[in-house]
Amino acid sequence: MTVKEEYLSFRDSNKLNTAKFSDRVRLQLFLRERLDRIWSERPKFANGGLLSNHMTGYSIGFAYYDCRPTSFCQNRCYGLHISGLHDYYMLRLSVITSESLKTGDGRYLDEVDTFIKRNNLKCLKIGHWGDAVVEQVQQIADLVKENTPTVFWWYTRKKEVALAANELALPNLRAYLSLDPTTEYPDEGSYTYGFTYLFGDGMRHANHSKIVQDRRLVALFPPKIGRRIEDPEKLGIGDHPRLCLEKKVSAQSDIQAKNFCLSCFGRCNFSM
Repeated sequence: MTVKEEYLSFRDSNKLNTAKFSDRVRLQLFLRERLDRIWSERPKFANGGLLSNHMTGYSIGFAYYDCRPTSFCQNRCYGLHISGLHDYYMLRLSVITSESLKTGDGRYLDEVDTFIKRNNLKCLKIGHWGDAVVEQVQQIADLVKENTPTVFWWYTRKKEVALAANELALPNLRAYLSLDPTTEYPDEGSYTYGFTYLFGDGMRHANHSKIVQDRRLVALFPPKIGRRIEDPEKLGIGDHPRLCLEKKVSAQSDIQAKNFCLSCFGRCNFSM
């Protein structure tokens, strides 16, 4: 029996739903226990093991079991809406990615490095879904140093990860700490780097007014699940200079915004 067949049997017999965050964690832990067998089956990687979408271009996605989500974040995780669409391959890739970045496994990392160089990537997002742990920072830093023409931008909910990445002071890497209404708001003495802020659905941070005026803020996000996006105007941030333009356009139009992340000077193009 292949690992995929075991996965499908485990998923179906336990009635697991990949649209639920906790079930994704359980499924990825199941796959992590079979990682050696997964490698023995010689997995193929599309896009050199990277994810791809029309907004952010190429990105690295981590496993969900390393997340430390608040309930607000967990219930609004934008990756959950693609449940059931090749879920085995999607969850398997995240496990391979996370574990390879912990151990320095060249079977994955060499694929990524080759793809970046061959395609002359302008930028690469780190943390499309899931989250990192501190022991992955050095492997990512090595990848960043190997690809100096590429700008790397990183999202994490963990202050220790953002600090470890930013304190390397690499010119083509920035890590942004993600805040939501239930996250600790870091004072500038403990964290001087950039952060993003997601709020809505009737909830805002106790320090909301300070956050939206904070000089460290690089992006404001209304909640998004699938194609539904809360209108920034109704949240009182319609004209905020740090509002994510893709969210603003998507809230006001049926036309999907494209490539805004690649032209955003607050995140991807920070070096300019």
